[in-house]
Amino acid sequence: MKSWLKTQLIAKYSTTMSLVAIIIVIIMAMCFSLFSHYFAKVQLSSTLNTISSDLIDNYTTTIGDYQSFIKPIVKNISFDCGSRDQKYIEKLAYNNYYIRKIDIETNDNQHCSSFDSNKTEFNSMSVFIKRLDKNLSLWSTLNNTNEQSILSLIWKGERGQVIIHFEPIISDVIRNKYCDNCILSVISTADNTNKKTYSYNDAKSLLKSPPITTEVFSNGLVLSNYVDPKLLSIISMDLKPLLFFIGGVLGFIVFLLLNFYIKRKLSLHSLIEKGITRKEFIPYFQPIVNVNSNRMYGCEVLVRWWFNKKELISPDDFIPYAEKSGLIIDITDVLLEKTLIQLSSLNWKNSSAIISINLVPEQLEDKQHMRKVVDLIIKSSILPKQIAFEITERMSFTDIDKAASVIDYLKAQGINVKLDDAGTGYGSFSYIQNLNLQSLKIDKMFVDMIGTHDHKLFVLDSIIAFGKKAGMEMIAEGVETKQQSDYLLQHGVYLQQGFYFSEPLKFEQFSRYFKQDQK
Repeated sequence: MKSWLKTQLIAKYSTTMSLVAIIIVIIMAMCFSLFSHYFAKVQLSSTLNTISSDLIDNYTTTIGDYQSFIKPIVKNISFDCGSRDQKYIEKLAYNNYYIRKIDIETNDNQHCSSFDSNKTEFNSMSVFIKRLDKNLSLWSTLNNTNEQSILSLIWKGERGQVIIHFEPIISDVIRNKYCDNCILSVISTADNTNKKTYSYNDAKSLLKSPPITTEVFSNGLVLSNYVDPKLLSIISMDLKPLLFFIGGVLGFIVFLLLNFYIKRKLSLHSLIEKGITRKEFIPYFQPIVNVNSNRMYGCEVLVRWWFNKKELISPDDFIPYAEKSGLIIDITDVLLEKTLIQLSSLNWKNSSAIISINLVPEQLEDKQHMRKVVDLIIKSSILPKQIAFEITERMSFTDIDKAASVIDYLKAQGINVKLDDAGTGYGSFSYIQNLNLQSLKIDKMFVDMIGTHDHKLFVLDSIIAFGKKAGMEMIAEGVETKQQSDYLLQHGVYLQQGFYFSEPLKFEQFSRYFKQDQK
């Protein structure tokens, strides 16, 4: 892409992109900040779920089945609270992290404990959770400090009962750093949610709101966590700066993606496609003059891009890319359609003038496409014999046989095919031989050597000599001085084109030129 076009494209959006970036970043940052309460709830829920799940999973893994767990313990107790019983329960409680305390009560009112001698009493705060079998039941109660609920497994038999108090399911880690009573954890059972024990006795008011998390575990326990709205507000405020930053970063990423999308839309490829759709490509006409008669032999159709119907873009800025990308085919179709319409309005068929239009080799290898082109010409008021296609040497044929077949078809319709830019690219003489071409155009680079001692002048003389010997029609393009025109005429090249005669003209200008020539 040439620098002029780049400047034009960049100017279309660069002045606003900085402002767009700032707006996107601020909006995203503010949106994330506005959702801080939601993210606070998500964060706290995730934390509570993780802690609760880990604690109860570890607890369940360690304790396992309650019946299997209690059976060997009862078997090893004598129910006399003697030294043997005392040492056994102390050792058991000491070695098992999840056992807080073990109490033994005999039928004769003897009591012993692994931790202290105080007799355990199940008061109004004790909640029966589940009967596991005829001897075994599961309870939940508050410990002596009324802070956390404790699961208690009670085995009752003929000789007495064993009470195993487990460590609190909700450990101190679940307490929030902002306050002790911001979270209320409630233990219940899946089959009876009305039987509940609170983890913090002085946080019962939190039950007025729905639980923030609820976990149902394999052992039948249900753990629900209730949170004080004030806690969510505090966490929300703490998250706002981080969320603002994250939102800003994501906003910048969104901007980069948007910028990439815009640049792609403003890429030369995209703009050419849009220009084809809008038919922004227009024909300019440069006369080809027969210097023997000083009359117009015809004209070459040259493409110009009327970008956004405001700026005229030179072919050097887009033709090379259009040829490489294949977009030149669609451009040529647009150009041909406009050319036929415009020149038909000049009663072109009443003249003997030739219209030369450039093609690339790929077009001449597609017979089906060229049939459509021929149909378009036939439907116009321009005669096929007044059309000539010029094939450039800058690009090579991929299938010379197909091209030869298409060229034969065009010749049968009366359309001539010429070799353009002769001597500058791929196999001029082989093309002339294999494609049976009878016309060639001498490139400007050789015409520029006239009057110099550059070795290219000898190439020019060789091309002219070859053309004469082969009986070919020759047209020299890029003629800019009288010296060049005279030299070419002296060497038998009388069909000439260039600024010496006329620059490429838009239709209105060419219309006047054509009418003046026809007088």
